[in-house]
Amino acid sequence: MFFIIGVYRYYCNKVHDDYFERLHLQAAVKVDLIDGSTVDKDVLHLLYANTPVRLEPWVTIYTDSGKLVYRDSSAVLTSKQQMRIYAEIKNTGKYEAWFGKNQLYGMLIQGQRGLYIVSAMGYDARGMSQLETLRMVLGVAYLGVMLLVILTVRLFTKQAFNPISRMTKKVSDITDLHQLDIRLDEGNRKDELAHLAITFNNMLSQLRSSFDAQKQLVYNMSHELRTPLSAIVTELELVNDGSVSKEDYRQAVKKVLSDSHRLVKLSNDLLDMAKANYGLSEIATRVVRIDEILLEACRMEQALDKGYKVQIVFDKEELPDDRLVSLQGNEYLLIVAFRNLIDNACKYSSDHFCELHISNEASEAIISVVDHGIGIKQEELESIFNPFFRGENQSFAEGNGIGLSLTKRIIEMHVGSIAVNSVPGYTVFTVRLHNLM
Repeated sequence: MFFIIGVYRYYCNKVHDDYFERLHLQAAVKVDLIDGSTVDKDVLHLLYANTPVRLEPWVTIYTDSGKLVYRDSSAVLTSKQQMRIYAEIKNTGKYEAWFGKNQLYGMLIQGQRGLYIVSAMGYDARGMSQLETLRMVLGVAYLGVMLLVILTVRLFTKQAFNPISRMTKKVSDITDLHQLDIRLDEGNRKDELAHLAITFNNMLSQLRSSFDAQKQLVYNMSHELRTPLSAIVTELELVNDGSVSKEDYRQAVKKVLSDSHRLVKLSNDLLDMAKANYGLSEIATRVVRIDEILLEACRMEQALDKGYKVQIVFDKEELPDDRLVSLQGNEYLLIVAFRNLIDNACKYSSDHFCELHISNEASEAIISVVDHGIGIKQEELESIFNPFFRGENQSFAEGNGIGLSLTKRIIEMHVGSIAVNSVPGYTVFTVRLHNLM
């Protein structure tokens, strides 16, 4: 648009300047004719007096003293206008002006008989026609260009939004069919839409994994709950018969209490698992000391089982700064995590003894839980952190398979890591947590 306006203004000025130059020549010719007595001014006046300004410019000639020498028409300008133009030309030597659609050019010309003040006014019919044609051409060109731009933009917009339309249809199919196995086309995997598709596919994969894990969790929970509940129902039906002895009654009550404690333990573990699924920013945290956490975990485990023996060892004799064994965390969940590790270590050891080693490296506090029990098979090490997984050692002690998975989730929530190394007669779980250094 600005280019078209610039082109038009350029040619418009050029046409007007050309006509001013032609007015200059016309005035000079008539001055030359009159000054040299080539043509009598009355004859010249008769020739041009009735000629329309659209065909021939009207020329007015004055002497330096203000005497009118020649005029093509007396009806073109008023006397007042003529005097103003006369004064302007005499002062500046040159004058260009517009009167309506007419152009006027004035100048001083030195003739044989003296100095003349000359003005020529006319209408540039040919130039105006050319400008009208130019306006029409530029207007048509502008409309054509705009139409081409609109069509091009529509085409490119359609091409650009086609992948989005396909993605929208795919997402609708996923929603309507409840099929989390469907994936979006990732294209060249380089542009922004490809990155969006990749991100969405990753989200679908995570959702699918979460739903599968949820189904597996519900299945495992049902299985874990059914076993003790069935045992409780069976024992209560037996004692409800009324034909059992007092000893059988006591044994039945003992089994019911044992299964009830197992259910309570399972319920508490599931509640702790739910808490551990929150982010660290969503739960209350404060600065805690690792050694105090371990002491409290030991106290609570030994209160439940008097046979458990736990020894806490500081691998470094002196700690130059308390921040080496301090971190920002949730005290309750950390105690739960280390209680599970202590319980497993003592439970699967014939002497019910374990060691807790506290050390540090740079910005990490390191806690190692060591026992000399039956160990874990190498092929089972990758699965022990899965919820409800029970290895071949499950016959050695009771459990529900939640403890280690819960512990791993709590440690990872605190931006830490847990690793295990085991051989028959020696097992060590190593926990690394960021300290306050």
